[in-house]
Amino acid sequence: MHPLDAILDWLLDCDFGVMDHGFVPHGRDYTFLVESSMGKDAGRHQVQFTHVAELSYATAVADDVWAKSWGDVLVDYQSWLDAGEPDGFVWGTCWALARTGIRAVEPAPKAAAWAARLGNPMYEAEIDTDRFRINLIFGSLQWAKVSEETSTVSSVAIPLSS
Repeated sequence: MHPLDAILDWLLDCDFGVMDHGFVPHGRDYTFLVESSMGKDAGRHQVQFTHVAELSYATAVADDVWAKSWGDVLVDYQSWLDAGEPDGFVWGTCWALARTGIRAVEPAPKAAAWAARLGNPMYEAEIDTDRFRINLIFGSLQWAKVSEETSTVSSVAIPLSS
């Protein structure tokens, strides 16, 4: 069983936001603060990947959009508004909307190689948003609901009627 299986029942594969992410101070684990406005456990959750042996980050912003998004006016939302909302990717929203979301990578040859090196089970996951893609090789997963907050994602995600 992949560790992500335990959270995929409440964290939908898309329509969640990554509000913050990064290595925790000790540098072994990588954490995401995610907000989901739909599903059975809407709110904000801290999702921590432990024992991160490998992490890669790549932009998801297209090259032509990057070219229009180079200026510093786009890293502060109010500055962007004050400048007349110029074209480009507005980094200053300070959060990322899941595009294809989070997925377990299986089979995972990189995770198997790390498991052989470290003598412990290792797994691979990928998170895909409108501004970045992160791939992680990790040992386990911890999560906790930290608030009922859903206002950011619910302002942009439109639920589909059944």
